[in-house]
Amino acid sequence: MKLLSLGLERYGRFTDRRLEFDPAAQVVVVQGANEAGKTTALAAVTDALFGIEERSRFNFLHEYKAMRLSATVEGADGRRLSFARLKRRDKTLVDPETDAVLAGDCLAPFLGAYDRRAFLEIFGLDQARLREGGRKLLAGGGDLAETLLAAAPGLSQVTTLRDRLRDSAVQIFNPDRRSASQGLYRALDRRAQAQRRVREEEVRVDEVKKVREEAEHCAGLRKQAVAAEIEAALALQRAEALARGARELRIIDAELAARAGMGDLPIVPPGFVRRVKSLLANFEEARAAAERAAGEQRAAQAALDAVALDDAFLGLSEAVTACDEERAAVARELASLPKRSAEVLEARAALKALALGLGLTDDAALLALKPAPPLLARADKLVDGLRAWSALAGALGRDKAKLADLSRKVEAARSQLGHVADPAPVRRRLAALDGAEERERAVQSLDHRLKVGQAELRDRLSRLGIGVPDLEALAGAPFPDLAAAEACLRGTGHAAEHVARHRQAAADLREQLARAEARLALLLAGRPAPTEAAIAAARQARDDLWGHLRPLASGERGAGAADAETALAFERAVVAADQLADDRLTEAKRLADLARAELDIAELRAGRDAADGRLQDAIREEGLRLGEWAALWAPVALAPAADDRAPALLREVAAIRQAHAALRRDAADSEILREQARADRAEIGALRRDLGLPPIDDAYPGAASRGMAEVRHAVAELEQRFLGARDYERDLQRLGENGVDITRRSEDLAREKEALAREAAAIFPSLAIRSEASAEEARAALDLWRQALTIAETLGTAEHRVAGIERDRDAFVDHAMALAAQAGAAAVEDDAFSVARSLRARLDVARQARTKADAAREALEARRRTAATADIALERARQALDEQVALADLADPAMLAGVIEGLEAAEASTLRLGEARARLADIRGTGSEEEMRVAIADQDDDSLARGIAEASAAHQEARHARDLAIERDTQARTAVEMLERRAGAAGMAQEEQDAVAEIAEAIERFTHDHVAARLLTAAIERYRQQHQSPIVERASQAFATLTGGRWSGIAVDYDEDPPRLGALRDGRLLGVDALSEGTADQLFLALRIAAIIDHAGRATPLPFLADDLFVTFDEGRTEAGFRLLGELGKTTQVIVFTHHAHVVAAASRALGPAAAVIEL
Repeated sequence: MKLLSLGLERYGRFTDRRLEFDPAAQVVVVQGANEAGKTTALAAVTDALFGIEERSRFNFLHEYKAMRLSATVEGADGRRLSFARLKRRDKTLVDPETDAVLAGDCLAPFLGAYDRRAFLEIFGLDQARLREGGRKLLAGGGDLAETLLAAAPGLSQVTTLRDRLRDSAVQIFNPDRRSASQGLYRALDRRAQAQRRVREEEVRVDEVKKVREEAEHCAGLRKQAVAAEIEAALALQRAEALARGARELRIIDAELAARAGMGDLPIVPPGFVRRVKSLLANFEEARAAAERAAGEQRAAQAALDAVALDDAFLGLSEAVTACDEERAAVARELASLPKRSAEVLEARAALKALALGLGLTDDAALLALKPAPPLLARADKLVDGLRAWSALAGALGRDKAKLADLSRKVEAARSQLGHVADPAPVRRRLAALDGAEERERAVQSLDHRLKVGQAELRDRLSRLGIGVPDLEALAGAPFPDLAAAEACLRGTGHAAEHVARHRQAAADLREQLARAEARLALLLAGRPAPTEAAIAAARQARDDLWGHLRPLASGERGAGAADAETALAFERAVVAADQLADDRLTEAKRLADLARAELDIAELRAGRDAADGRLQDAIREEGLRLGEWAALWAPVALAPAADDRAPALLREVAAIRQAHAALRRDAADSEILREQARADRAEIGALRRDLGLPPIDDAYPGAASRGMAEVRHAVAELEQRFLGARDYERDLQRLGENGVDITRRSEDLAREKEALAREAAAIFPSLAIRSEASAEEARAALDLWRQALTIAETLGTAEHRVAGIERDRDAFVDHAMALAAQAGAAAVEDDAFSVARSLRARLDVARQARTKADAAREALEARRRTAATADIALERARQALDEQVALADLADPAMLAGVIEGLEAAEASTLRLGEARARLADIRGTGSEEEMRVAIADQDDDSLARGIAEASAAHQEARHARDLAIERDTQARTAVEMLERRAGAAGMAQEEQDAVAEIAEAIERFTHDHVAARLLTAAIERYRQQHQSPIVERASQAFATLTGGRWSGIAVDYDEDPPRLGALRDGRLLGVDALSEGTADQLFLALRIAAIIDHAGRATPLPFLADDLFVTFDEGRTEAGFRLLGELGKTTQVIVFTHHAHVVAAASRALGPAAAVIEL
């Protein structure tokens, strides 16, 4: 995938900046000074491809929601995609033209399986990471595995699996160190513990009998104690029930006595008391409401009678209101009448002054000549024309004087230059000599480099020590091909490894066979195992003795004199039978181990013989490989050792040959340049003669450069004189054209002056202006006329307003007097304003009286309705109360209050009596009320309390006895259970077998994990040899290129453990600690580029981004670095970011047009 363009639309310090990347360039260099945005542009590439980071640091100019990037990418198949990237959580990809949302996976065909992290680790390399790689090489001595894995990741998951299997095997079994946490040893300990417990778990008959009898006795005691505790609890419950029943009976007797003391009460239905009390309250409320409504009605009637009305005057309300409004308006106008009169006088005085200014007699003459607006507009245009003509006439005079002065100066300067020839032919000849100085310096540089290079190659050839006399002989010597030599060397190394591996395998098998034979001898030294017959006889003797003792143990017979001796014999028989069984079991295991040992020995002997055969085959194979190695070097009569020094020798020979061929090409180039330099000198001499310069000394070094400098100076002077003369001639031509233009302008002004004079004669007399007046005089007169027109309009408006005010005043007086006569009011002569105000005041009083009377009448009606309603409610309440008096059969309603109190007391007593009888019925263990009275007839409260105390003490004693019986029974049961568990020898035997199975499983898992880890280790080493060798080889060539041949490459020292990376120089393999800091950086760069090229062969490559890689590189190695990046650019796109201009120059020198440069 290639990046064709990057749009920094709103990102970091950039706004609408677009970078175009040349797809044909091998390397694109992006250069920017400090704070030019190089780091921002570098980060923008990653953000455009994989999304702007959640917490981006490039939002200092544009907010998050405004950040935007765009790009165009091209896939390996030629497909292109243009997109824009926005800063948001989802739907970040849009079309750059329409902002339509693009699919989230539209970049997947271009990015492949890479994410941001993989892209930066594989295809991103900045100065810090390059320096860190160099420091790792220096600090770690060049560990091959870490270095190459850092450059080309791929085996980390397999290595993790190998380590996990290895750790799992160690957790099961570690022959170097025993640990209690290892599975095999845990199983062995469990088996030994089970065997020990089988021997310990034995049970005696008398012990069993004693424990069981104790358990049965304790169970009976527990049952009796529980029954006694239950009986005591029931007695306590009965005593407490009698005491509570006595309290409730006393309450019942008291309520019955109180009920009897109330006497006879009327019989009423349920709810009578509550209903009568509610009706009494309603009657009192209705009576109070009726009295309150009657009082409010009387107050409303009095308020209505107190209102005085003037309804006849209300008929003139509209006329009175209009008259009052007219009064206010006329009063305002009369207040402004003096001001309006003064305005009239001021306007007439101003018009008179303007008339005098225009040369007229008075304001009447002025108003008589008042011009129309079109005439004034025509006069304005005429005045503007007069002013413009005056300005053009003045400018024309100044231009004439300036033209005459410039013409004199230019003619004088041109005459001083004289005749000047055209320098174009000389300039073309000089352009043909462009690069002559560089060619001369290149000849000198090539000569020096040829001498130094030849001396250096002869020195390197002598250090090889292979007997070749000179470089020509070395070029024709039939050295073997490097690839064939390395392949043969790998074959020889593999054969040697096979021999060492088979020799070690044979030795391991012999050692295992010796250990197996020693174990067999140890097993054969054990004692013989008991037979089945002996075990059966011992068990029969034990059973016979038990048969004699069983009736005694079960109580079927009494003890005899010989029973004690028989019991001792029985115990000895039991021990003997168990011992024989244990010995048989142990011996069975020994026999099984003996058979397994013999089988292992047979297998190990067969494996040893097979291993010896494979070893001999490997030795023969090694001899054949060594013969091929010797045959490979036979044509050059050399016999180097089959190690890494031979390929290093071939690389050095190839490097010397390559350098020798390069020197030959440089010599040919030098001769060509020398011929060009001679031709340049001849042409320089001819050109100097034509320019009148003295000849140059060819023997003087740098003569061409000095001669070219003088020629360039002479040509520059000639060209300057020629350009000056041409400019003067052009100036004279332009001045002549300006003179013609001035003549034409003079004629136009004369014609325009005549037209303005005719227009003035026609317009100015009508405005009292002289026909020959100047533009300023005419403008002043026009300004006076405009003031006069404004003041005349103001005068007319003021006079009209004064007349209107006087008309309105007379009409108002007539209207007010007529309205006063109609209302019957006395009017004062010539005081119409007072009449209007008095009429309005009378109207307001009449309106207020009418409003007050209406409100009083409405209030009276409302009070009447309220009083009628209150009377009806009072009558209804009285009727309802009379009905309840009749229901209680009372002669007088006043007796109702006393009856209500008696009925309430009777209801409360009945309620308390019912609650006490309910509580008495809820007491457990009691019968009816009469039965309770009989039960407590002869007892008082003290005797009942003593009965409760005695029952409680008896219950506590019974509970304590029950707890002791339960505890004793629990202990007896536990003893029985312990005895039963001790009888589990069969369970212990099963546990032993489980431990044996666990041992077998642990051995199987250990074998699986240990062998798998060994196989993965071998596979990893084989993979590294097959896949890392091309990386090392490619990195070796790149390193030689970067160092300009000072180091011939890199190689691996496999004699070290782990293998160590080294650098080749003069045929010797040196450690990385011999490298300088910059050379270590170059070594890591070579490894990184080689790994990327190898990775690109297996996956789609992305652009390689490099940021200031050449900080520790000198100029020569910087150019070599760009040539190396150019090779990488044939595989994938390479973009280099830098601050330094000399890096850009190095890229141009190294790659020429193949390097594209973008400046920020």
